Amino acid sequence: MATNPMQRKARNSFLLGMLIMLIITGAIIALLMLQLMNMKKEEQEIEASYVTVYTLNTDVESGDEVTEEDLTITQVVNSNAPTDYLTPSDLGTKNIAKISMTAGTVLSKEMLYVDETVTGNDVRKQEYNMFVLPSDLETGDFVDVRLQLPSGTDYIVVAKKKVEIPLIAGVDSTDTISIELSEDEINMLSNAIVDAFYINGAKLYVNKYTEPGLQEASTPTYPVNYDVLQLINGNPNILEEARTALWNRYNSRDSSGTQTQAVQRTDVIDAIINANPEESETNLQTNMEESITNSITTRQEYLEGLSAAAAAEASATNTAQ
Repeated sequence: MATNPMQRKARNSFLLGMLIMLIITGAIIALLMLQLMNMKKEEQEIEASYVTVYTLNTDVESGDEVTEEDLTITQVVNSNAPTDYLTPSDLGTKNIAKISMTAGTVLSKEMLYVDETVTGNDVRKQEYNMFVLPSDLETGDFVDVRLQLPSGTDYIVVAKKKVEIPLIAGVDSTDTISIELSEDEINMLSNAIVDAFYINGAKLYVNKYTEPGLQEASTPTYPVNYDVLQLINGNPNILEEARTALWNRYNSRDSSGTQTQAVQRTDVIDAIINANPEESETNLQTNMEESITNSITTRQEYLEGLSAAAAAEASATNTAQ
């Protein structure tokens, strides 16, 4: 059936309009898809700009152990985080603060010692009452234990130990501290105590680290006697690395080939002790008895303090009832 020109023109206009509408619709859809893709890309970029970090939820002091309870996992903008920020996978079994920090600090790897002081199977808490203590020593301080001879020779016996001062009747002990030592360190310190007791004018003393979080542990220089060295070398409770390190230190040689610690032991410490053996034995016996007496007295005061505290608590409970 033939169509007149007016109908044909109307149909062509309709088709043209539909085509134009499809083109416009397609353009709008393409524009919307492009915008959606850009928005998704921006979201991804924003997400990528955030990193998961650890922040402190409490203040910590240099040398403190930082536990999981002290930490909060947080999302922060990458630009606001340290370049070596600490992630959950970076934490160790034991984490020690190198510096003092406030709550809210974003932690970096350089702020913590990770697994530097993991407690070994042979570590025990030891109590000593024969050291000369600094007047400002407090629980939590880190110290070296040193042996000083009358000649002025000074040896580091054990290095960088955290101090705990026991409470006696609610008051810090004036002469007793506790420190954690490995089996080889217990043997070395026992040897140093005997040497200090033998030698008139010798003293065992502790000195504090000023920035324990930043300062590395000193290298012990005290030469144990050969019998103790042999005891350590054959002790199954002492780690192989510790035995080897101590043996190598004792047998180390200077540029002339001289065994430096062995010579120090023989020519300095043993020479003083052997110069007057009877006096040395008397000194040892007297000082050992004094140390034992001090330990008994301290223990008795501690138990009396516990009893007094328990009695006071019971009295307060009865009064309240």
